[in-house]
Amino acid sequence: MGWMKGLLSLLIMSSAVVFYTNSDNTQAERDIQPIETILELVEYGEMALKEWQVLARDVQGTIESEKMFQEHVHKLRDQLEGWNQTYYDTSATEWTAEFQLTSEGGVTESIRLMAYPENGTHTLASTYKLVGTRATDWHTYKLEEQLQDRLLLFSMDTASLFTQVQGTQDALTNKNYSLLDQAHVYMEKLDAREVEALTEETFVSVSAYTTVWKDQLNTGDQTMNVQIALRSDKALGEGTTVTIGTPIITTEY
Repeated sequence: MGWMKGLLSLLIMSSAVVFYTNSDNTQAERDIQPIETILELVEYGEMALKEWQVLARDVQGTIESEKMFQEHVHKLRDQLEGWNQTYYDTSATEWTAEFQLTSEGGVTESIRLMAYPENGTHTLASTYKLVGTRATDWHTYKLEEQLQDRLLLFSMDTASLFTQVQGTQDALTNKNYSLLDQAHVYMEKLDAREVEALTEETFVSVSAYTTVWKDQLNTGDQTMNVQIALRSDKALGEGTTVTIGTPIITTEY
């Protein structure tokens, strides 16, 4: 999918740094508004919610040796009572550890540490993810407060924040409208203007910009902070999968 897939790979798997413009000093002080707005779009579009997620990523300095990384992971493990360590690997040039916690309500949290080689040392990056499958979870479990607390706990005050929601429309919903038309309806609800679009017979991806949200991603001479993807499988009658993310979608779509 062109530059969008390439950008996603850089964000999640490599040492690329993504710059955002934001008037606040720290991420933890921001109003975590986009998740609620996008969940409202799911209801507006009469979608069956599959999953929502909020992901925070931050670069946190350098790790000089594998031993220091082990010590860092051990210290974090002591802080995370009830969490399970689900992954640990220092056999390659990148060192990785991950912890996960699933609440009684089914909301899942994870924190992933990755130290990758850069300029003769290892740069440490942390990715925190909060995932749920019900729109009511956000308020029921006071997850905005929990997110703020976690960002402080993991020293991710300046983290870049990625929010996305995925749902499924019934095959009969909006059957008289093209996928691009449907994407434009969601853009209108977000007061967003199109920046770039990729259209295929059963797939559409639109990058857009809205002044409603403060964060924005600058890539080349383009500025964006919304991505909307629709994938249809009319042949199987399975309806349309809709994924909406800000500033970009962070999973395959």
